[in-house]
Amino acid sequence: MKGGGVMAVSDDYLQWLTKEFEESPYWKLLGISMDKLEQGEAVIKMPVKDELLNSNGMMHGGAIASILDSIIGVVIRSSRDVRVATISLTTQFIAPVKEGILYAEAKTINKGKRIQYVESKVIDEKGTIIGTALGTFAIKEKQ
Repeated sequence: MKGGGVMAVSDDYLQWLTKEFEESPYWKLLGISMDKLEQGEAVIKMPVKDELLNSNGMMHGGAIASILDSIIGVVIRSSRDVRVATISLTTQFIAPVKEGILYAEAKTINKGKRIQYVESKVIDEKGTIIGTALGTFAIKEKQ
C-alpha cells in the first residue's frame, strides 16, 4: 500500500490500524476505543468519566474536541495507508453531557491528495448530538 493512493485496504491493515489507535497513550488516557472499522467508515466511543468533567460537572469541551478530531484521523487512515496531521478543527458544542458513552463518526467532504476535508459528529447513547466539527487534515506519505 505504499504511496498512499486510494485502493482497497486489507482486513490485516484494519486490524493493525485498530491496534495502532487503541494502544496510543492519548486514546488510553481518554478511554477511546474502536466500535466499528471498515474501509472509509468508522465509529469510535469514549466513556464520560469523572477525570474528563469540567468545573460545571459536564464533559470538558477539550475532551469532546479530541474525539471529534480522532474520528477524522481514523476515517482518513481507514481508506489510505498514510499518516495525517490536523491543520484546522472547527468545533461546535451543541449539548452538554455528564454521563454515559459518546460515539463519534465522520464523513469525508473532499478527498484531496495532500489536503482532506472531513466532517465529524459525536452523539450520546440516546442519539443526541453533543458536538460537530469540520476538520482540515494534511495527508502525509508514510516514510
